[in-house]
Amino acid sequence: MDLNTEYLNNLYNQNKSRTYFEVEQLFEINFNKIMRLIPLLKSTYHNSVVASESQQDLHLFVENRFAHTGVFTLTHKLENSFKPDIKFKVFFDAKLVEVMSVCNETTLNQSHPYLAKCSDMDIKYEINAFMEKWLDFCIDNYKDKSWQTL
Repeated sequence: MDLNTEYLNNLYNQNKSRTYFEVEQLFEINFNKIMRLIPLLKSTYHNSVVASESQQDLHLFVENRFAHTGVFTLTHKLENSFKPDIKFKVFFDAKLVEVMSVCNETTLNQSHPYLAKCSDMDIKYEINAFMEKWLDFCIDNYKDKSWQTL
Protein backbone atom coordinates (compact mmCIF):
# COMPACT_ATOMS: atom_id res chain seq x y z
CA MET A 1 0.00 0.00 0.00
CA ASP A 2 1.50 3.38 -0.97
CA LEU A 3 1.71 6.25 1.53
CA ASN A 4 -1.20 8.20 0.01
CA THR A 5 -3.51 5.18 0.16
CA GLU A 6 -2.39 4.36 3.68
CA TYR A 7 -2.99 7.98 4.77
CA LEU A 8 -6.54 7.96 3.35
CA ASN A 9 -7.26 4.58 4.91
CA ASN A 10 -6.08 5.79 8.35
CA LEU A 11 -8.00 9.04 7.98
CA TYR A 12 -11.28 7.25 7.29
CA ASN A 13 -10.72 4.60 9.93
CA GLN A 14 -10.08 7.16 12.69
CA ASN A 15 -13.24 9.15 12.07
CA LYS A 16 -16.51 8.05 13.62
CA SER A 17 -19.53 8.00 11.35
CA ARG A 18 -21.73 11.06 11.48
CA THR A 19 -24.93 10.85 13.45
CA TYR A 20 -28.39 11.95 12.37
CA PHE A 21 -28.17 14.70 15.01
CA GLU A 22 -25.05 16.15 13.33
CA VAL A 23 -26.70 16.01 9.91
CA GLU A 24 -29.90 17.59 11.24
CA GLN A 25 -27.86 20.45 12.71
CA LEU A 26 -26.61 21.19 9.18
CA PHE A 27 -30.23 21.06 7.91
CA GLU A 28 -31.11 23.78 10.45
CA ILE A 29 -28.02 25.88 9.72
CA ASN A 30 -28.68 25.70 5.99
CA PHE A 31 -32.31 26.70 6.47
CA ASN A 32 -31.25 29.82 8.36
CA LYS A 33 -28.63 30.66 5.74
CA ILE A 34 -30.94 30.13 2.76
CA MET A 35 -33.53 32.38 4.40
CA ARG A 36 -30.85 35.08 4.85
CA LEU A 37 -29.90 34.75 1.20
CA ILE A 38 -33.48 34.54 -0.12
CA PRO A 39 -35.78 36.10 2.52
CA LEU A 40 -38.90 35.63 0.34
CA LEU A 41 -38.23 31.97 -0.42
CA LYS A 42 -41.36 30.83 1.40
CA SER A 43 -43.50 32.82 -1.04
CA THR A 44 -41.40 32.02 -4.13
CA TYR A 45 -43.17 29.93 -6.77
CA HIS A 46 -41.23 31.08 -9.89
CA ASN A 47 -37.67 30.77 -11.13
CA SER A 48 -35.57 33.77 -10.11
CA VAL A 49 -32.16 35.32 -10.58
CA VAL A 50 -30.03 37.80 -8.69
CA ALA A 51 -27.44 39.74 -10.66
CA SER A 52 -24.02 40.70 -9.43
CA GLU A 53 -21.41 42.98 -10.97
CA SER A 54 -18.50 41.05 -9.45
CA GLN A 55 -19.79 37.45 -9.63
CA GLN A 56 -21.79 35.20 -11.92
CA ASP A 57 -25.57 35.66 -11.67
CA LEU A 58 -27.14 33.36 -9.09
CA HIS A 59 -30.17 31.39 -10.28
CA LEU A 60 -32.95 29.79 -8.26
CA PHE A 61 -35.06 27.21 -10.08
CA VAL A 62 -38.33 26.02 -8.55
CA GLU A 63 -38.69 22.27 -9.12
CA ASN A 64 -41.75 21.53 -6.94
CA ARG A 65 -43.62 23.84 -4.60
CA PHE A 66 -46.27 22.99 -2.03
CA ALA A 67 -47.66 24.79 1.02
CA HIS A 68 -45.06 23.51 3.50
CA THR A 69 -42.25 22.19 1.29
CA GLY A 70 -40.40 23.03 -1.87
CA VAL A 71 -37.67 21.57 -4.03
CA PHE A 72 -35.30 24.13 -5.51
CA THR A 73 -32.03 24.28 -7.40
CA LEU A 74 -29.54 27.04 -6.66
CA THR A 75 -26.73 27.54 -9.15
CA HIS A 76 -24.52 29.82 -11.19
CA LYS A 77 -25.01 29.92 -14.94
CA LEU A 78 -21.64 29.54 -16.59
CA GLU A 79 -20.97 29.69 -20.33
CA ASN A 80 -22.29 26.22 -21.20
CA SER A 81 -23.45 24.79 -17.89
CA PHE A 82 -24.80 25.40 -14.42
CA LYS A 83 -22.48 24.88 -11.44
CA PRO A 84 -22.58 23.87 -8.62
CA ASP A 85 -26.23 23.06 -9.32
CA ILE A 86 -27.38 22.25 -5.78
CA LYS A 87 -30.84 20.69 -5.56
CA PHE A 88 -32.37 20.94 -2.10
CA LYS A 89 -35.66 20.41 -0.32
CA VAL A 90 -36.99 23.00 2.10
CA PHE A 91 -39.30 22.00 4.93
CA PHE A 92 -40.73 25.41 5.82
CA ASP A 93 -42.75 24.18 8.80
CA ALA A 94 -39.81 22.29 10.33
CA LYS A 95 -37.28 24.97 9.28
CA LEU A 96 -34.92 22.49 7.63
CA VAL A 97 -33.07 22.34 4.31
CA GLU A 98 -31.82 18.99 3.00
CA VAL A 99 -29.50 18.79 0.00
CA MET A 100 -30.73 16.20 -2.45
CA SER A 101 -27.86 16.41 -4.95
CA VAL A 102 -24.91 18.50 -6.09
CA CYS A 103 -24.44 18.57 -9.88
CA ASN A 104 -26.97 15.72 -10.17
CA GLU A 105 -24.83 13.56 -7.88
CA THR A 106 -25.67 12.39 -4.38
CA THR A 107 -21.97 12.23 -3.43
CA LEU A 108 -19.24 14.75 -4.10
CA ASN A 109 -16.47 12.26 -4.86
CA GLN A 110 -17.78 9.01 -6.34
CA SER A 111 -14.28 7.80 -7.18
CA HIS A 112 -13.06 8.01 -3.59
CA PRO A 113 -11.25 4.76 -2.75
CA TYR A 114 -12.97 4.47 0.66
CA LEU A 115 -16.47 5.47 -0.38
CA ALA A 116 -17.75 2.04 0.68
CA LYS A 117 -16.70 2.88 4.26
CA CYS A 118 -18.87 6.02 4.30
CA SER A 119 -22.28 5.61 5.86
CA ASP A 120 -25.39 7.28 4.47
CA MET A 121 -25.09 9.87 7.25
CA ASP A 122 -21.46 10.58 6.26
CA ILE A 123 -22.52 11.20 2.66
CA LYS A 124 -25.50 13.36 3.68
CA TYR A 125 -23.21 15.32 5.99
CA GLU A 126 -20.66 15.87 3.22
CA ILE A 127 -23.10 17.28 0.66
CA ASN A 128 -24.93 19.41 3.24
CA ALA A 129 -21.61 20.75 4.59
CA PHE A 130 -20.69 21.67 1.02
CA MET A 131 -23.93 23.65 0.72
CA GLU A 132 -23.28 25.39 4.04
CA LYS A 133 -19.90 26.65 2.85
CA TRP A 134 -21.28 27.66 -0.55
CA LEU A 135 -24.16 29.54 1.12
CA ASP A 136 -21.55 31.52 3.10
CA PHE A 137 -20.01 32.57 -0.22
CA CYS A 138 -23.43 33.43 -1.68
CA ILE A 139 -24.49 35.43 1.38
CA ASP A 140 -21.25 37.44 1.19
CA ASN A 141 -21.78 38.19 -2.50
CA TYR A 142 -25.57 38.36 -3.02
CA LYS A 143 -27.23 39.19 0.31
CA ASP A 144 -29.48 42.25 0.15
CA LYS A 145 -29.56 42.17 -3.66
CA SER A 146 -32.93 42.00 -5.43
CA TRP A 147 -34.17 38.71 -6.82
CA GLN A 148 -35.95 39.03 -10.18
CA THR A 149 -38.45 36.57 -11.60
CA LEU A 150 -37.26 34.88 -14.80
